[in-house]
Amino acid sequence: MRAGSLDTLIELWHSTLIADSFGQPVAHWLKLADLWANVRFLNGREFITADKETAETKVSFRIRDYPVTQQMQIRLDGKIYEISAVLPAVRKGYMDLAAKEIV
Repeated sequence: MRAGSLDTLIELWHSTLIADSFGQPVAHWLKLADLWANVRFLNGREFITADKETAETKVSFRIRDYPVTQQMQIRLDGKIYEISAVLPAVRKGYMDLAAKEIV
């Protein structure tokens, strides 16, 4: 993959636990890095769950190798994507992140 195809700047966020005013742990999201990616919107669907219409969008982000885990999330254009799988790409030096939009 040529570097020119990594044309979209995404944000990688990770969660850390902090104590609230009652001493209970609460997840707090912190920005980890800005990364260049090739973004592919794979598919989307709408369905009804608990009498509420819900939409789901699946996206693939190809990035250069970076220490990413499924507990992280990606932010792009004000939308949050939950990482569902971290996959090695066919070509060395790259990896694919399968994700779905959190609505």
